Parts: sequence; structure tokens; C-alpha cells
Amino acid sequence: MNSTQPRKAGAEPGARLLQAVLATVLIGGTTAVAAHDWLGVGSEELDSLAGGYLYDAVVIAAGVACLLRARMVRRERKAWLTIGAAILCWAAGEVYWTLFILDNPAPPYPSPADAAYLAFYPLVYVGLALLVRARAHELDWRLWTDGAIATIGTAALGTAFVFDFVADRTTGTTVEVAISLAYPLGDIATLSMVVGVIAMTGWRPGRTWSLLLAGLATQVVADIAYTVQAVDGFLPPGNWVDPFYLISACFLGTILWQPRAASIHSQQVDARRELMIPAIFAAIMIGLAAMQYVDGASGLSTLLWAATMAAVIGRLAASVRENGRLLEQIQTDTLTGLANRGRMQVDLETLATQATLENPVSLVFLDLNGFKHFNDTFGHPAGDALLVRLGKALREAVGEDGTAYRVGGDEFCVLLTCGPEHFATVTERAGRALSESGRGFDVAASLGAAVLPDEAADPSEALRLADMRMYAQKESRRAAYGRPEDWPLPTVSAANEQLRTTGAAEPPS
Repeated sequence: MNSTQPRKAGAEPGARLLQAVLATVLIGGTTAVAAHDWLGVGSEELDSLAGGYLYDAVVIAAGVACLLRARMVRRERKAWLTIGAAILCWAAGEVYWTLFILDNPAPPYPSPADAAYLAFYPLVYVGLALLVRARAHELDWRLWTDGAIATIGTAALGTAFVFDFVADRTTGTTVEVAISLAYPLGDIATLSMVVGVIAMTGWRPGRTWSLLLAGLATQVVADIAYTVQAVDGFLPPGNWVDPFYLISACFLGTILWQPRAASIHSQQVDARRELMIPAIFAAIMIGLAAMQYVDGASGLSTLLWAATMAAVIGRLAASVRENGRLLEQIQTDTLTGLANRGRMQVDLETLATQATLENPVSLVFLDLNGFKHFNDTFGHPAGDALLVRLGKALREAVGEDGTAYRVGGDEFCVLLTCGPEHFATVTERAGRALSESGRGFDVAASLGAAVLPDEAADPSEALRLADMRMYAQKESRRAAYGRPEDWPLPTVSAANEQLRTTGAAEPPS
């Protein structure tokens, strides 16, 4: 069994029963508490149950679900064990609260419950870091910096609007103040990590990441609401915040039934999107600075400071645009206008990290036959013109099904990202596009293809296999038909048949 995939739910009777119990507690308990606290379902006698043992059971179920997740997804075991331990620390605080504080007219503060609650934060941070480490593969530096910018920027926002608000209104002994301020600090750090991870995924976290991050974000919102309610009192009283905590636990617990978290990988982004995160958070910082200094500095100096930051953003945007144009020039074949070998290697590396058995990628090599004879007969300018025509035909033949490249003098390549059922059709269409005949010449192409990850596990293996298959077809056709002008048009089936008859099914070691 692939250790990165969750085991099938319900493979054992005991596991099925435990999962059924967890699902019932998570969904049923959350629904019951929300119905009681928000809709007034049930009498006041149910207050202790809704805010006590039933509440505790939902949080415990979420922790147990994460521990089961650790057992099912081996590659992420350390991450889910740590996250499960964090939730069980939260549950331990709730149990202590129910037993010793809920009905106590003079509850102590701080208490052992606070120690358990605060232990949740560092364990969650470690768990998130371990999960990112397990799911990130050769992450591009831009995604790392986007995550760092989003994390720090969110922390700045949280400090300005939450921590400072709580700090100004917190009173008590030194220990009481320290504990009271530790909660908003922990929440700000949690929310900052959540935003940072979402930025690292390119703002497309996928279902499993979304549930995890939504659960943590919901808990942060509930914590902030509870804290503001306690220190200021302008929020309405009552237990209306409690269901939000259980919704958070429900999000975290239902991850047990989800596929493994989506991999975080490098991806190509356009210049505007690359600029988006730095620009947004720079704008936020300008606003915060303006708020901070508007009372202590003249309006003119604040305006000039903000204008300077805006100019920096504009300069960054211009640099990104110019760098994009230069990169496009470097990665384009100047004769045909197709992407060149360097661009093909970059794209192949990127697509290889995304290829799955359900969504494979096909690499096709094409080599012109008869082009040297054409060049020798009509001259190099005519040969260049022929390459321009064939390159245009190849681009049109591939269309939206992939990308065409010129990788050498008379060598071309195609990367196909369409559905695998179309691979053969588009490949043969590409082969026909690289053919032209006239008086005294016939130019056609030999081709070889390899599919990632079905036939090749990595880009280098795919390159070797496609190249070998192309030359196997070329030699077969030369032996069968002699002169290139007598060769029939290439097909994938012909290439594969030649490999079967020659036994050259694998690349040389």
C-alpha cells in the first residue's frame, strides 16, 4: 500500500464502529449544542450538558480523529500525532473546566485549564510545520516568501486590531495579565500561520488543507469573540460563542475521512499574481503606519511616507513586468517563435511534480527526416523558412492540448496535458504537422513518446525513453523504406509496435 495515501475507511469492523461513533459525536454533538445555544432548543436544564460533557465529547472526538488520521497516513504521521495531541490538550482544559470551574461561583484564575488551553498553540504550530514539510516538494522560493509575507502581515494586523485592544483593557496581577495576553498572542500566531500556509499553496489549498485551516481559523474567531466579550462587554452576553468552538472541532475531526493533504509544489504564476501578495500586504502596512502616525506626525509627512511606499510598490511592479519580458525572450526560439529547450525543461520539471495516474502528462520527441537533404538542395534560408512553417503548423496542431517546443536544429518536442484518451490523436496530429513535400523533397518526422508517471517516474527517465523510442522508429523506417521521402507518416502505434518487435521497451541503464 502506498504510505502516502489514507487507508480505506472501514477496512476493519472495529475501525468502522469507531469512525461511526466519532462521526455521530462530532456532527450530532455540534448540531445539538448549536441548536440549544443559538435557537433555544431544550430547557435551561440542558445548559450544563450542552456547555459541559457534550461539549467536551466533541472536542475529544476531534482529537481522537486526528490520531486515527496519523495511523492512516504514514508519511504525515508526526504531523497528525502532534495536531491530535494539541486538540487533546484543548479537550483536557475543557474537561477540567467542566469538573471544577463550570459550577464554581468563585473560579480560580489562572487554573490548570489555562495551562492545557495554552499548550494547544505550540503543538499546533509544530504540527502545521510538520505537515507543510511532509507535503512541500522543492518549493519555489517565491512561495516561501509569499508565505512569510502573509504570515508577518497577518500578525501585524492582528496585533494592531486585537492584541493592542485587549492589552489596553486587561487588568489584574502580573500573572493574570500575562495569561490573558497569551491567548490573543497565540490566536494571532495561529491565524498568521493559517494565512501563510494558504499563500504557500498559491491560494488553492484543496479540501483537506481547507478543512484544517478553516477549523483553526474558526477557533481563532471564537477565541477573539470570547476575549472581547470578557474584557469589554460590548458583545452580547451568553453562550453564543461556544458552538463556534465546536464547529472548529468538527472541521478538524472530519479530516479523518478526507484524502491526504494536497502537495505544495512550485507552479508557474504570471507577473500580476506574483506581485499580488507583496502589494496587498505592503498596502496594509501603509494603512497601519498612517493610523499609527496620524496623531503624532503632520499630515504632510504621513502622506509623503505613504507615497514613498506606494512608489516602491510601483517600482517592484515595473521590475516584475520587465523581468517577465526578458524571461519570455530567453525561453523562446527566435526563429520559429516556439518555446525553446530551456523552457521545455522547466515546464517538464513542473508538470512532473503534478502528474498522477489519473492526470498524466505525455512527452513527445519529434525529429525531422529529410531536412538535411532539403537544406543541401535549397539552401539555409529556405531551410529556415521551412522550419518557421512547420513550427507554426505544430503549434496549431497541438492547440490547447499542450505546448510545442523547438529543442534543436530539426528537433521538436510536445508536452501534452490533455486527457490521456487524446494523447495518441494529438501526437499523430503533431507528426503530420511536421511534414511537407514538393518537387525534389519530402520532409517528415519520426516520433517517440513517454507518459508520466505511468511509463517514467521522473523527467530524466521520460526524456531517455521518448528519445530512445524516437530513434527506434527512425531506424525501423530507414530499414523498411530506405529514403526518408518514401517513409509513411509516423504514428504512436507504429512506434510502440517497433519497440515490441525490437525489445527496446526500456531506456538503457
